[in-house]
Amino acid sequence: MKKRILTFLAVIFTLTASLQLTVLAYNTPVTDEVGYLTRDEINALNSYLEQVRSEYGMDVVVYIEQSAGSDNVLLRADDIYDYRGYGAGENRDGIMMYISMYPRKYTFSTCGEGIRVFNDAAIERLTEVTGEYLRAGDYYDAVAAYAEEAYSMLTAAANGEVYGYGEGAADDYTKPVAWGLAGIIPLIVAALTTHARGKGMNTAQYNNSAAGYVNGSLNLTTSNDLFLYSSITRTPRMQNTPRSGGGMSTTHTSSGGTTHGGGGGGSY
Repeated sequence: MKKRILTFLAVIFTLTASLQLTVLAYNTPVTDEVGYLTRDEINALNSYLEQVRSEYGMDVVVYIEQSAGSDNVLLRADDIYDYRGYGAGENRDGIMMYISMYPRKYTFSTCGEGIRVFNDAAIERLTEVTGEYLRAGDYYDAVAAYAEEAYSMLTAAANGEVYGYGEGAADDYTKPVAWGLAGIIPLIVAALTTHARGKGMNTAQYNNSAAGYVNGSLNLTTSNDLFLYSSITRTPRMQNTPRSGGGMSTTHTSSGGTTHGGGGGGSY
């Protein structure tokens, strides 16, 4: 009898441990296997993107690796997304910015609801706001631009204005956007307290004493945490000109049989 009880307890323990490992296997939003980003930069980006996921139920992630194994970086991005468990909910909703060191290429892969929100016009826009930074070697600025633009697109979509659909959506992106989670406007603070980063071609900045925000914002502490918002120049997001795609999403099937959208990017 004791032997049976011990066997039963062992089975329960094994199942519990397995469940705990499954929970611990959650992917953080930013993976950098190359060292393009500093630890502080990764922490700031992870904090921002985890709250984007919490607010919108959508994975907005970044994966940087040494080698894609071939020139087809989009298929590599799809496989990483599929086999490493990215995506929110049963439909695996989300978008991944994938950057390869060899070859020096990047792209975007979308899945689930991310295919609709980050349609062809949106992917073109994400390519536009990240490419210059990548080519200059300003990797943090590139990823921060992607993160902020993706957040803006999710916010617009939640208000019924998916990027690239009709003149209403285009007009919305010609206006300055109140950046920040849950209505917070941290860029005002950043404008008063940032200093030059001294990197490469631009004058990108960060704030080294960002106060802890409340009510759903980044909640950075008053330390040397990087301040994500301050690195991007705030300008109107888009001129009211026709965009390719017309709000449509081009899709394809990954090696695992999952439907993905995305593309864009290129060499850097």
